[in-house]
Amino acid sequence: MLIRFAVSNFLSFDQQEELSLLCGKARKHSDRLYSNRRLKLVKCEALFGANGSGKSNLIEALQFTQDTIKDGFPQNFSNKYHRLKEENRLKPSEFETEFICSNQRFCFGFNAILNTGSVLNEWLYEISSSGKKRFLYTRNIGDETFTIGDYFKKKDSISKLLNYGEDSADDHENLFLTIINKSKGKMFSDYPELKILRDIYLWFTLKLNISTPEGMLTGYPYFTNSNLDEIAELLNALGTGVTQLKFVDIPQEIVENKIPKDIYNQITADLEKKNIRAQKEGNNQHPATVVRARKEFYTFEIDANNNISIQTIEFSHENNNIYFQLQEESDGTARLFDLIEILFRVSNDSIYIIDEIDRCLHPAMTTKIIQTFLEMAKKRNTQLIITTHESRLLKEDIFRNDEISFLLKTNNGSTIIKSLDMYQLRADKKVYEALFDGTLNALPHFNEKLIHHVLSQ
Repeated sequence: MLIRFAVSNFLSFDQQEELSLLCGKARKHSDRLYSNRRLKLVKCEALFGANGSGKSNLIEALQFTQDTIKDGFPQNFSNKYHRLKEENRLKPSEFETEFICSNQRFCFGFNAILNTGSVLNEWLYEISSSGKKRFLYTRNIGDETFTIGDYFKKKDSISKLLNYGEDSADDHENLFLTIINKSKGKMFSDYPELKILRDIYLWFTLKLNISTPEGMLTGYPYFTNSNLDEIAELLNALGTGVTQLKFVDIPQEIVENKIPKDIYNQITADLEKKNIRAQKEGNNQHPATVVRARKEFYTFEIDANNNISIQTIEFSHENNNIYFQLQEESDGTARLFDLIEILFRVSNDSIYIIDEIDRCLHPAMTTKIIQTFLEMAKKRNTQLIITTHESRLLKEDIFRNDEISFLLKTNNGSTIIKSLDMYQLRADKKVYEALFDGTLNALPHFNEKLIHHVLSQ
């Protein structure tokens, strides 16, 4: 579960801004909160804001954090600092995530000067139910120091971790969390106490599922032959007209021409690595993954001899003897493929972050998806964070106040995050009305005089 995420000096974020999923004082729909000891979290957060307010930048900050932990700084990172201030070029950008992993509360963060690609500091600590911090480690690259906190108790574990930490103390290009999970896999079996570092890495790389409008996605564990009937049934219930789905084989050369070469190579390399691990563990299952672009959908599977087969999904409507490819379906049906997994059981203990959830969907469809998720949130610990322009979601009054945040642009062009709870609306004031009467100050600002001047020329 995600507790909070903070970011500064990144894209439109200047000073530190925080997205919090801690519940507020609202009482309605308390049956869909996550509750553990003294901690209560919302399972859904809807982010509203005008065009250019910074909603997508917040999603990109989360994506940047995930990418950096997984493989190091992503492409084109050096100009991602808040460039509206020239002095920010050589100031650190900071990213901090508080979350629940292995039933424990942790906080992981790092800062770096993006313009030079230099990590400065990195920290990881546990937070007890009473709020006490127990550090796993801290790392200061400028001083070339690596410090073990009081979380680990066994001397051999501490000694091993300290050796690896000191070896990487001057590595300003990579996070220690990345280093320890990329090349020291055997350490976790030899020193079980250190396995929490692996669990935290997997939380960031596997539990966070981030969807952007034009991004190519991998994952979709629910899309298997055994689940196609259930998926088709739900698509039909949502009014798409789809009645059946089936997998069909597709030649590799066709897929190679439709997927960027670097992504295709990465997919096949990852499958080969998974195959090696599976064989070492005596696992006879064939590793597989699903790749999804806007109107493309492919399942990759590798056998024991490293032969890769690729399939795609075809759709049947009212006539079950005629099948259509995804590119022949409506944009709305294709969009549902990005969203449908959040409604199934496989989503438990995952965090779905979806930019522009309402893209290509009828307003009633967007509302139904959200309502269905919120109903199912009573039974499972899945979180959904969305950005949207669909103001009618506010009119339906389906959210708690602490499930709504607004991203606003300041006069100097930076983004701030403001939870609806911070506005302290009157009990009789409707959120939808407050949005349009100016109370929330979250609508686009139009220069009517300039518009008239431009159009009258």
